[in-house]
Amino acid sequence: MPLLSVVIISWNSERHVKDCLDSLLKSTEHLSTEIFIIDNGSTDATLPIIESYPENTFTLIRNAENTGVSKARNIGLSRSSGQFIWILDIDTIVNREAVSGLLDFIKENPDCGICACKLTDKQGNIQDSCRKHPSFRFKINNMLESLLGRSRIAHPLRNRIHRSNETQFYRKQMLQKDPFEVDYVIGACQLIRAEALKKTGLLDEKIFYGPEDTDLCIRMQKNNYSICYLPAFSIIHDYQQITNKKIISSLSLIHLKALFYYFRKHKRF
Repeated sequence: MPLLSVVIISWNSERHVKDCLDSLLKSTEHLSTEIFIIDNGSTDATLPIIESYPENTFTLIRNAENTGVSKARNIGLSRSSGQFIWILDIDTIVNREAVSGLLDFIKENPDCGICACKLTDKQGNIQDSCRKHPSFRFKINNMLESLLGRSRIAHPLRNRIHRSNETQFYRKQMLQKDPFEVDYVIGACQLIRAEALKKTGLLDEKIFYGPEDTDLCIRMQKNNYSICYLPAFSIIHDYQQITNKKIISSLSLIHLKALFYYFRKHKRF
């Protein structure tokens, strides 16, 4: 049994895939590790890049089309045999210190079901990767803040919404060094205790793209596992904010549908 299983989804990820995989291989070379890459129907150079690595470096699973985040990740999760499972986004660049720090923490804290480290962009800016569970109010405020950001006239109103919205984040705690419990950590980086996942169940496949990460954390917490954030360690996350590039797009509508499903499921209106 390997210590660590890593599950990564790729989808037209040619810009990120080599940096991610090179950093992952270097950071885990001292560990017993298995790596699953589930490709969601890439049509660019993603697959040739993955296939250029030595045989048996990864287990590559090809989906004929984009099946969504939950279904694709569940393929890797269901085949993982490690004591711990690391869900990673393909646009991350990891390091040995973060891998070791996360593993040491979750080993030493048996009540922790999921832990994550700090995510930054390439310039070192900290991302809001740990948050309170989404609520209808927070999501409406997020949309209003984005829309009003395009208008100078609405600037005072946008500032009021922004201040109200800050309560969904843990920004003060994120600047400290000590680990702390959170409502959820985003799916770009989640180190999961396999035993806890077995009790909790896989990702909800009714969520194509969206709050599958917080849904999993809620179910973990219902099984008496904590969700923890470790600000002393960090990895790079070249976050693309796909749904924020256009207010109305097919992906943003899929995301919105998933949110309404999540709100109904957990009664968080």
